[in-house]
Amino acid sequence: MRDDLVVPGEGEENYVLARDAAVVTVPFSPLEVRMQKEKPQVFEKLVELKKIMGEEKFKRLISKIHNINYADTRMLIVAESELHRTNLEREALGDLSKAFGVDNIRIVTQG
Repeated sequence: MRDDLVVPGEGEENYVLARDAAVVTVPFSPLEVRMQKEKPQVFEKLVELKKIMGEEKFKRLISKIHNINYADTRMLIVAESELHRTNLEREALGDLSKAFGVDNIRIVTQG
C-alpha cells in the first residue's frame, strides 16, 4: 500500500454535531401546496395541468410527486415509487407535455 494513501479505519472519523441537534419529521404535503410556496412558476403550470387532467386523476398521480424541475423542453420528476413512476409514464406523459410545453420527460424514483 502507498504511504501517501491514508484510509481512515472504523471509528476514526470525527463527527461534529450541534448541541441541540434533533431529527424532525414533517408530514408529506401535496405537490401543489409545496410548489405554490417554493416554485410559483411550477405552480402556474400545475393549475393548467389540473384543468387538463381533471381533479381525480391529478390528485391520484400528480399530488404524490416528490419534486418537479423543468427548463426549456426538458423535465425531471421525482416519483414516490416504481409503481407511481410507471403510472405517470402510462397515464400522464401527454398531459404533462402539453401543460409544461416540454417534449423530454424523465421520471426517476427516490431511493
